[in-house]
Amino acid sequence: MVDIDENWVPELAPGVDLQSLNAQPTPEEFFVLSRIDGSSTVDSIAKTSGLGKDKTLTCVKNLHGYGLIELPISNAEETEQEQSKSKADTTTESDSDDDGDVAVSIKGRFPLPFSDFEFDQELLEQSVELDDDFKREIIFVHAQLDSVDHYQLLGVERDARRRQLRGSYFKMSKRYHPDRFYQKILGDFQPLIERIFQRVTKAYQTLSNRNKRKEYDAILARGRESHATPVQASTPASRRSEPREAMNDSRKRDMAFKVLIQRGDKAFDNGHISAALKEYRKALTLKRDEQVALRIARSLLDQPDHLEDATAFARAAQKISPDSLEALKLLGAVYEQREQLDDAIYHYEQALESAPDDADLRARIDRLRS
Repeated sequence: MVDIDENWVPELAPGVDLQSLNAQPTPEEFFVLSRIDGSSTVDSIAKTSGLGKDKTLTCVKNLHGYGLIELPISNAEETEQEQSKSKADTTTESDSDDDGDVAVSIKGRFPLPFSDFEFDQELLEQSVELDDDFKREIIFVHAQLDSVDHYQLLGVERDARRRQLRGSYFKMSKRYHPDRFYQKILGDFQPLIERIFQRVTKAYQTLSNRNKRKEYDAILARGRESHATPVQASTPASRRSEPREAMNDSRKRDMAFKVLIQRGDKAFDNGHISAALKEYRKALTLKRDEQVALRIARSLLDQPDHLEDATAFARAAQKISPDSLEALKLLGAVYEQREQLDDAIYHYEQALESAPDDADLRARIDRLRS
């Protein structure tokens, strides 16, 4: 299993087939999965997960092992020797670069000239442990992150090789790496620096992966890259909503929902009813699915110790779809099983209003009244 770099930005793996997983994620792993948005570093996920760093790192490793997420790991065709050599070359080159030259190079990649940029004086005047030139650079770069594509951000040509990508990435990551500012007072500059680093990492992850780069190039060719018009003034992070990398929340919820239902079904089949119900409840908080709620309620009808749970799931189905004939009939059946006959008749009659020709419903009502 790979060693996790806390500054990596994990992403959801495309086209995951949950049925083909060798193992099923734990609830903690699903919680970490829900925090993976394509822009947050492993370190930031660990800080917000509430699980602690070690447990979060373990969850990330396991999720990668399941194939649910992708990490910025070099392609398999590149040998360890080539990787080591490339890293040594670029590290040496990075160390020898003049800091001012790197800053000039970075500023020159954006559409709005540095000389024409209007800086927010309130942000510039914040008392932080950064020199004025670097403050301006951070504000300038951050404000225009959405105005450039991955190639422009890294300062490479469209046909750049992996070694060139890595060289540029090491220069920029060294400059904006959060560890560089460890224990420094950064104020509103901290989220700006973090987002620059995340975007640089995202660019490198995308362009250094053959398949992702091919997809990204196709998007650029279609003119669908979602970079906005250059921003000409900056605003303190505490007073604005930062744009985020696109997140497929629906896909993550669907993925988690399906796996939780699978876990619940497995526990139910093994006779662990209470454990199954916990998984089912978690699933229905992610996705309101009437048919799933009805199925669970029906499966509990012949479980005398869980008739209250059957009622709860049948009611959940009715809340999802208030006019559901199936939910009303099932609620009547549950109350009948619980020997609460008045409640059973009430729900059967409610169902009969929607289906006045239902002979079975009339027979049930007549039987209970006799």
